[in-house]
Amino acid sequence: MITRSPRSIAQPQPCAVLGTLYSTVSRKFATVTGVFDILQVAPSASSDVLDNEIAYPLFSRTHPSDSGAAKLPPKYLQEVLGVKHFAVVYISDDGYGISYLNVVLEYARANGMNVLSVPLTFFPTPSKDELKRELRVLLNSNLNYVVGVFFRNNYDVIMEAAYELGVAGPGKMWLFCGSLANFLYENAHEFKKGSAVANATFGNAIITDGGGAPGTPKYETFVEEWKKLGDDPDTLAYINSKQPISNGDLFDFNRTREWFHKAPNDVAIYSYEAIIGMGISACNAAAKSGSTFDDEDVFSGEEHHRAFRNIDFVSASGRVTIGPDNFSRNDLSTYYIVGNLLEVNSTKTTVSMQGKKHSFYDALNRRWNIYEGSGGKRQFIFSDGTTIAPPQLGRVEENMNLISGGVRSFCLLLSTIIIVLSICFLSCTVAMRKKTVFRMSQPPFLIMICIGTFLMATGIICLSMDEGVASITGLNVSCTLLPWLLSIGFVVTFAALFSKLWRINKLVKASRGFRRVTVTVFDVLVPFVILLSMNTIILIVWQSISPLRWEREVLTTNQYDQVIASEGSCNSKNSTVYISSLLFVNGIAIILACHQAYIGRNVRTEMNESKHIGMAMICIFQSCFFGIPLLFMTSSNRSAYLFISSSVYFVVCVSTLLCIFLPKFLKIQGIRLGTAENSRGPSVTGISSRARRLRSNVDVIDFDSLASPRDDQDTMMRERLKTLRSTQKEIKQKKQPISQMEEQCLKPLREKNEEHVEREGQGNDSETNLIGNAERSSEEIKDGQLVNDDEEDQRT
Repeated sequence: MITRSPRSIAQPQPCAVLGTLYSTVSRKFATVTGVFDILQVAPSASSDVLDNEIAYPLFSRTHPSDSGAAKLPPKYLQEVLGVKHFAVVYISDDGYGISYLNVVLEYARANGMNVLSVPLTFFPTPSKDELKRELRVLLNSNLNYVVGVFFRNNYDVIMEAAYELGVAGPGKMWLFCGSLANFLYENAHEFKKGSAVANATFGNAIITDGGGAPGTPKYETFVEEWKKLGDDPDTLAYINSKQPISNGDLFDFNRTREWFHKAPNDVAIYSYEAIIGMGISACNAAAKSGSTFDDEDVFSGEEHHRAFRNIDFVSASGRVTIGPDNFSRNDLSTYYIVGNLLEVNSTKTTVSMQGKKHSFYDALNRRWNIYEGSGGKRQFIFSDGTTIAPPQLGRVEENMNLISGGVRSFCLLLSTIIIVLSICFLSCTVAMRKKTVFRMSQPPFLIMICIGTFLMATGIICLSMDEGVASITGLNVSCTLLPWLLSIGFVVTFAALFSKLWRINKLVKASRGFRRVTVTVFDVLVPFVILLSMNTIILIVWQSISPLRWEREVLTTNQYDQVIASEGSCNSKNSTVYISSLLFVNGIAIILACHQAYIGRNVRTEMNESKHIGMAMICIFQSCFFGIPLLFMTSSNRSAYLFISSSVYFVVCVSTLLCIFLPKFLKIQGIRLGTAENSRGPSVTGISSRARRLRSNVDVIDFDSLASPRDDQDTMMRERLKTLRSTQKEIKQKKQPISQMEEQCLKPLREKNEEHVEREGQGNDSETNLIGNAERSSEEIKDGQLVNDDEEDQRT
């Protein structure tokens, strides 16, 4: 102790007291010293309870408090190992463990770390099975890093249970602290070779406030001076004279030369700094209070305590500063040693392990330094025997929401059916392009339909891709091709149907006005070019600014940010804008095409093609009308989305192919659809088989059968038809122009037709349509387009 007054040599008045190592003793002792107005400074006694300013107003210590030391394990895990998620195993019946846990939790919250607390009950002493039940929460968490806050008398039973449960050993790392860490750092611990405890200990870490960091200048100087104390006999005798009386083998306080030649422990260093600090603060308190040391004119214990809290000097353990939030050593002003628990000795049956220094926290520069070894910086050996740190979290089963094998197989089957039909119909069109049935339907448009459906079918293949069948590079290529295949395929198919409908309706409209009109291939390609250009511009802008790329979106995570469920899809920035633009452009075109199909619903052609095209357009419209909302509803389910989208494209493609090509094959096979001859409505290529005979040999035409007399007014009509027949015979024999004759014959027919319209409305029988039929026949005869229909006449 240090005395206030040097005059009382016989009974010196104490100025300050060097405290004890244990918190329980220091608490009682601090109460007494507080009553007598005496400063107490402890070299250890780290309990946070002693920071209570009201209960212990004159207590202080050169050792960090538990709350200060508790910040270092999470700091090491975060800054050195990059760990954000870990567990703390502590004794729930002990105030030290609870206090330590609270500080760790506070540090973790402030630094974005996740901590799992695992309390263990030791009063009464638990069995191994009970410990396993309490440790099972650690097993379920998948955490690989654990901070152990317990004591050496609990160590073996806890680590044995942890190893057998699978939460200690290879692939795991435990970081021990407190008094247990000090024990494992300073002493070799012997285990049975191959035992669960030995396997659970190897490769773990300890972090201890060792009082100094070997290799630092101040520490090495202190060690040299420490050894000199044992080398000087007079100094050694003086020290032993101040030691308590030894009590046999239980307590031996006698100090020898060998004892001083060992590295000083943390208590020795912190005790030295406590004594130096009390002396410096006493001088400062005396100077500040103006003490003369005459007649009790000395500083008070409170003044001494206040001066001690302001000390600041560099020593073996770092920079000695107190506070500022409590009466303890600043937690980041001292060195902390990180040791690696490795084998130091072994026999046939036993193995000894001890913490070997690996790194330390540099209190002066506030950073972690790794000790140098023979080959450079020392490598940390982990529990699996390697220098590779285990992942902070064990692997969890991630639900990637991949497309199920059954759905993918079904969708690829649909795609295959479309591709086969497209190739077959394309081949038939090329092979039969000179046949009347295909020639009348314009083979280029039929080829466009086949190509369009083929492209849409390949788009289904791109839709069915995910990580289960392709790499990321392949998926990115698939995402790039997808909008082009689907959009261009739809445009090619749809434009061909739209152009055919538009051509038919334009011819019908012209025939009703009794005027001749020419529809070229360029005219019918205009809608295709416009629609293709608009889609291409949107796709090019999309691909240039924000192309589709395969991305995996995290759906759910656990408390440690591990992905539990995710979903992959083709995504791009503002993709909704581009998709909406494509849907708008093509949707307007579909509506216009359906309008054209409605206009031409009663138009009869050789193959009744307008009706079939209209059916195909209605199928397309219905598929899009019901399918697109379903696609938005199932967008969160990859398998359902693929199933719906593939089904929509299948209906669009197959309905189009069958509606266009099936009637042609039936016609070639001689199978009539039952509606072409007797359906009501205007005709483009001819109203009836009777009228078509005008395009063949005129000698076989029975004009009397073209119109049945309905009243006396029809007599003139039949006479005019006889005149037309005679005129056609003369034309065939003399090969002379017929424009004048044709006009003379058709003029009364037009007048008669107008009378019928006024009397009976828009007629649909053969007589009403006779004018357009005769005019059509005359125009074709004039152009020399005489067609032989003898085979059809025989069938009729």
